[in-house]
Parts: sequence; structure tokens; C-alpha cells
Amino acid sequence: MIDEKAIKNIRANGVFMNSAEDRNKVLFDDLGLRGDQKAAHVIVAGCVQPTAMPQAFEALKNFMERYQVDYTFLSKEYCCGWIPLGQPAVMAKNDEDIARAKEISREFVQENFQQAKDLGARSIVLFCAACEPTYSNYKDLTDLEVISYTELLSRYFQGGRLQSEADYYAGCYRFRRRITSEPLDVEPALKVLDKIEGLKINYLDNNNCCYIPPLLEKLTDEITTETVVTICTGCYYNLKRTLTGKGDYRVMMLPELVWEAVKDK
Repeated sequence: MIDEKAIKNIRANGVFMNSAEDRNKVLFDDLGLRGDQKAAHVIVAGCVQPTAMPQAFEALKNFMERYQVDYTFLSKEYCCGWIPLGQPAVMAKNDEDIARAKEISREFVQENFQQAKDLGARSIVLFCAACEPTYSNYKDLTDLEVISYTELLSRYFQGGRLQSEADYYAGCYRFRRRITSEPLDVEPALKVLDKIEGLKINYLDNNNCCYIPPLLEKLTDEITTETVVTICTGCYYNLKRTLTGKGDYRVMMLPELVWEAVKDK
């Protein structure tokens, strides 16, 4: 059954639950990110990511200011609908609900496309792993460029240095394949990592899904350092939860690692 309350909340507030007050407080009051301004790049943050990983957005902000990236966020960013609508429908294998969820998602994505156009943007930049595949399905509805935040990092990052070791997990994207047939381009993130001198990377097996317990166990058994870097917001949460209390581990999103590599330059 489609969550009509969530649809109503998204239309009213942008996010699928509660209001957007906490999200906007983190982005605009606490971190001082630009919002609703004319810019080349509109960053789609996701409903819950700003409050759940503010340090990643702070690192992204620092990076964009360092390299003079012309960006803005949206104060009323419409949820893509995957978490409250699409995922429950897929898990229930309800074809009618899946079709309805896609229809509603299209409406919300187009709302964000229009806001970006009104702000004179040339691209939509996707940070949330749940949003990214949904937008892949509808990018033909706009002449805006639709890219991942890793592509933005790759374009502007001029290189850094970090005498450190880290494990890197790109993610398996099994859930993504239930939303879109278009594969995620993981090459931009690899290009970013290659530009960090002195950093030694242990590349984890991306076939080990962090949502499937036996595969998650295999994944964590491969970890050789105390720093685990990922580009997927869902993987970030699973890895952080799994590794908490098991050692002195740090789980980081890619912008955090990049900022560490350039902040002292």
C-alpha cells in the first residue's frame, strides 16, 4: 500500500517525514551553505543525509569554496520517493505500487529540475545514493546535466597529499538495479583517489553487499586499516553501524577524505 501520508508530506515540505526544519538548519544555519541562489550546480542532498552526516557536507562545502565551485542547495528539495514509496513497493513485489511510486517520483524529480532551471543552473549534482538511480530514470526529461557528486569532485579536484592508508568500498548497488538499468559510473571516484599522493588504498570487493549479513561479514573481514571510505550513503550507515565498538575505525564519505588531503595545502 502506497504511503499517502508521505506523499502529502513531500508535497508540503519536500521531505518524506516531519518538516525540513532540521535539514535546513544543518545546511544553512549550522554549516552556512548557499541556498536557493543562482548557481551553476544545484546539489541534491537528500532528505536525511544532512542531519545524519553533517561532517560530509562540511567537507564538501570546504572543497567547493577552495576550488570556487559555483553551487547552491534547495531549501525545499523534493524527496525522490525511493525510501517511503519505491523501496516498500519493491520489497512487497507489488507491481501496481511500483508503477505508482515511479509516477510520483517523476513528479518530484521534475519539481527539482524546474527549481534548478529557475536558478540558472546547468547541472543537478546528486549526493544521496537513494536519489541517484531515480534521477537516472528521468534525466531525459531535462536539458540539465545530471551527475553524481563524485563527478563534481573529479572535475574540480587538482590533487592533494595524505600520508595515510585506507580501505575503499564503492558499494555493490544491488538495490540500484531494482530502480534503473543504468549502471553507476564509479570511475570519477577512482580518479579522485588517484590524485591523492601518499595515500595507500586497499580496494574492497564490491560484490560483497553490506545489506546481506554473510556478505557484510566477508566485506568487514577484508578491512586492513582503521579508515574506511565509501561513496554510497547507504553503505556509510551500514559500515559505521557494523564497525562501531569493534575497534578504532573511522568510516568516511569521499569528500571528507578529499578535504583532509587538501586542507593544509
